[in-house]
Amino acid sequence: MLKISANTCRRLARAIQVALRIPEGDALVFLIGRGHEASNLDALETWVTETLPQLEEECGKAVLPYLLDRLESTMNQWGAA
Repeated sequence: MLKISANTCRRLARAIQVALRIPEGDALVFLIGRGHEASNLDALETWVTETLPQLEEECGKAVLPYLLDRLESTMNQWGAA
């Protein structure tokens, strides 16, 4: 299981807030938070924290072909040496 620190989730949430120009305030608490958050940033952090583990399996499947190609290339390099 992917382990993401609270600090990393906070930084990702802040990056999302900046990238999407989400203003200060608390409107997102109702939409994506759990209700205990005090700000949009807090709601984004909750959303990031809850969403990242859901993406782990999808990312693993998406990266599998790349990993297989890299492994094959690495094994071919050892065989050619």
